[in-house]
Amino acid sequence: MTKLNSIQALRGIAALAVFFCHIVATEEAHSERGAKLTDLWINGAHGVDLFFVISGFIMVWVAADLQKGAVQAGDFLFSRATRIYPLWWLSAAAMVFFFATMKGVPWDAPRIDAAGLDGPTHLFQSFLLWPQPEHPVLGVGWTLVHEMYFYIAFALLILLLPARMRLYGILAWSFAVTIGALAGLSANFSGNPVELIFYPMTLEFTAGALVGYAIKAGWRRHALAAALIGGLGILIPFLNLDLQPTQALMTALGFEDFSGMNPVWRRTLFYGIPVALLIYGLVSLELERGLRVPKFMVHLGDWSYSLYLCHTLAIGAIGRVTYTLFEPSLLATSAYLILVTTGTILISALTYHWFERPSIRFFRRWKPKVLTRASENTPARA
Repeated sequence: MTKLNSIQALRGIAALAVFFCHIVATEEAHSERGAKLTDLWINGAHGVDLFFVISGFIMVWVAADLQKGAVQAGDFLFSRATRIYPLWWLSAAAMVFFFATMKGVPWDAPRIDAAGLDGPTHLFQSFLLWPQPEHPVLGVGWTLVHEMYFYIAFALLILLLPARMRLYGILAWSFAVTIGALAGLSANFSGNPVELIFYPMTLEFTAGALVGYAIKAGWRRHALAAALIGGLGILIPFLNLDLQPTQALMTALGFEDFSGMNPVWRRTLFYGIPVALLIYGLVSLELERGLRVPKFMVHLGDWSYSLYLCHTLAIGAIGRVTYTLFEPSLLATSAYLILVTTGTILISALTYHWFERPSIRFFRRWKPKVLTRASENTPARA
């Protein structure tokens, strides 16, 4: 299966956006309001929306043609789980060690007490990536809870539907999520399996899957226009330019009491749709016109999962060192931004080369022989 450099670059951009979002809190804690530089980057949290759409696209790109059956579904799920869990367990264990060392208990006690959780259950569900009423022990893991749900649902489609019918399964899934979410079966945070199943941002994953089907079917026209519209469309919510027009539109339609779109639906619609257009445009340009992507961006995409999981600890550690050496000032903040960006990217690259990539290779060799034999006869592998 062709490696898409445009998708790798977008992965790197998504991880960097989330990284810059999380810099804001650490910078504010150390540098005082007057010396802050990164207020705009709070919306970098929406790099997650880019990740979700990419995930849906990739699942179709690599696995849409898998034959129906339990072995193929198992092969797919084994490949996905062994891609996600090893580095997650390492990163979550590092956060447990941090809490145990700095706080005296291996979890964030005030946070889980407020959620009504006990510590051991919280850790067990965190390492399993099971939904719970609070973020996992390493906060960014909430998105991996959703990713594992996506993978399990896609594996069920492989198990139950022949390849030619899987598109209709995606459409039915999208319809069910929409109806369930509108019926109140979800919430702003997925604290249990039902809320997870009907979480509106799942529609970003299915949107990416639909883009994947379109491109695999040869729909690659108007690629440049789609990429430009998608890119500009992302800037609208990123700069919060959608808020007043949405309010005015709802008022004009007679909803005078409208006080702001639900934040989950806002990001699903105002980020999910433009991101899907952007992916359609860039991948089409790469396949049809040979779009060239800078090698560094491709490498950053390779490191993106490591960057996503290790950046919160790196941000905190580098922030403590920087602001111990410098008094809060514009100079200190500038030095911090340079050090934390280069340091975190370096840590991510090392983690990828020393742990993530070796673990991927290990599990590919370790994969049960029955899965390997069956998958050798399939057109594409996850």
